[in-house]
Amino acid sequence: MPRYPLPPLSAETRSALEQDYRSGDTPLLRQRAQIVLLAYSLPDQYAVARAVRRSLDTIQRTLALWRRGGRSALRPPPRHMPTTVRKRSVPWQKALAEAMEAGPEACGIPRPTWSAPLLARYLNEKTGVEVGERTVRRGLASLGYVCRRPTWSVRHKAQEHEHYAPKGRGSKRS
Repeated sequence: MPRYPLPPLSAETRSALEQDYRSGDTPLLRQRAQIVLLAYSLPDQYAVARAVRRSLDTIQRTLALWRRGGRSALRPPPRHMPTTVRKRSVPWQKALAEAMEAGPEACGIPRPTWSAPLLARYLNEKTGVEVGERTVRRGLASLGYVCRRPTWSVRHKAQEHEHYAPKGRGSKRS
C-alpha cells in the first residue's frame, strides 16, 4: 500500500486535534481526529485501522479529507432538516375557534359535541388544510379547549338531555 505523506503537524494543530478527539461535537469528528492523530504516531495505515477497529477504506478516506482540507474538513457536513409546513396557520386557528364557539350543530353536523377526528374532517372541508387528530388537540389546547367525552355533573342539566337515563338502584357500570 502506498503511504502518502501527511502534511507537517504543528503543536497547535496537534492540540486542536486532541481537543476534537476528547470533546468533539459528534462521534464522527472524534473518530476522525483520533485517526489523524494515530496516523502521525503509528507506522502505517493498517496499524491505525486495527487501533480504531475500522476498515482501511475508512482510514484512507479520513486521511484524504485531512490532506485536502485540514482540521475543518474532518467536521461532518451539517444535516439539513426537512422544512415542516406549519399546518396550524392563523386562518386555520380562527376556523377552529369559530367551530368551537358555534358548536357542531351550528356547523351542520348533527352531534351535540365535537370529537377531534370530526373537527379535523370539518376543518379540512372548510379550510382545505388536512391535519390529524393530534394537531387538532394541540390547536384546541392553544385556545384553552379540550376535546373529551361529556360528563354530567349536575343532575338537572343531565335530565335536560334527551338521552338521559337515570341509574337504577344496584345498577353497575359496564
